[in-house]
Amino acid sequence: MTEPLPIPELSPLDQIRMAESEVSRALIAARETSERATAEARAQASRLKVEARESGLRQGQNRHKEIVSQAEEQAQRIVERANEDAERLKRRGQANMEAAIREAMNIVLGLKGSGSPNES
Repeated sequence: MTEPLPIPELSPLDQIRMAESEVSRALIAARETSERATAEARAQASRLKVEARESGLRQGQNRHKEIVSQAEEQAQRIVERANEDAERLKRRGQANMEAAIREAMNIVLGLKGSGSPNES
């Protein structure tokens, strides 16, 4: 701080009062500067918290979508395998059914032995 130049016509008491007044103005200015800096820091901290929250939310949503997508793909593969197994079992069942029908027809028509001990 610069010292005020003494004014010859002021008494020492008036010079002290002037100096006190200048110090008071400097303190007020420093306090206002400090309050503005504090308010700006709080506002910036608030913005950073909001940005961090939004960023975390976006990351969480992206991860959730990724997990759901993987689960859907896995479910689709399971369904495809189940459909393949069902089709294979259906074909096997049809083949077995055709063989059973032929066997039954042979027994009914007497073309083949029925496997009973009374057969002639």
